[in-house]
Amino acid sequence: MASGQPSKHMTYHDVSEALAQSGCCICRLAEYAVRRYLGSLLWEFVNDPGVREELRAARGFCREHSWQVQSMGSPMGVAILWRDLLTQEVVKLQRPGSESKRRRLAPQRKCPACAQRDEAEQRFLETLLEHLEAGELRGEYTGSSGLCLPHLERALRSAPRQAYCFLVEAESEKLNRLLGELSEIIRKNDYRFREEPWGAERDAWMRATGKLKGEKPHQ
Repeated sequence: MASGQPSKHMTYHDVSEALAQSGCCICRLAEYAVRRYLGSLLWEFVNDPGVREELRAARGFCREHSWQVQSMGSPMGVAILWRDLLTQEVVKLQRPGSESKRRRLAPQRKCPACAQRDEAEQRFLETLLEHLEAGELRGEYTGSSGLCLPHLERALRSAPRQAYCFLVEAESEKLNRLLGELSEIIRKNDYRFREEPWGAERDAWMRATGKLKGEKPHQ
C-alpha cells in the first residue's frame, strides 16, 4: 500500500459495491444496516433483557421503523415486543400520583433503529470521504448515482478540501444531467412530441425524488 493511502477495510468494499448500484449509496448502506439490526433483534434477541430495556426506554421504534419491523415476517417476535411495550404503557397510565401523564408516556431515548441508521451513515460517509480525498473511489463515484442531497449536505460539512471540491463538481454534473432529463419528460408530454420514444429520462421523475429527499426504504 502506498504511503498516505487509507487502508481498505470491509467498510471500503461495502461503499465500493454500493456505488455500483442505483441510488444514493449511503441510503442503501444505512438501510441495510438497519434491516440487519432489526432482523437480528426479531430472530435472536427478542427476549434479551438488555434489548427489552432499551426498547422500553424508547417506547419501541419510531413510526417508520415500527412498520418496517411489521413487514419483516415475524408475527411471534413482533407480538412479544409489542406486548411488552404496551404492558409498560398501561402501567404508566394507571400509576397514581400527580406526575403529568404526558411526561410518563414520552419516550426517554431515541428510536434504537434510528440510532443504528445514524451510526451507519456516519461510518460509511467517513469512509467515502477518506477515500475520495486520497483519490480513490472517484471513478466509481463518477459512474454512480452519487449522493442524495441530505447526505451530500452532511458530507460537505465535514469533507476535506480535495473530497469537497470533487463532490461539488461531480454532483453539479449529476444534477444538471437530471435537470435535463426532467425537462425532456416535460417536453415529451407536449402533444407535439408525444410520439417520440422514451429514453433514459423515463424514470427521472422518480430518481429526482430520491435525489432530493433520500431513497425510498424497501419494505
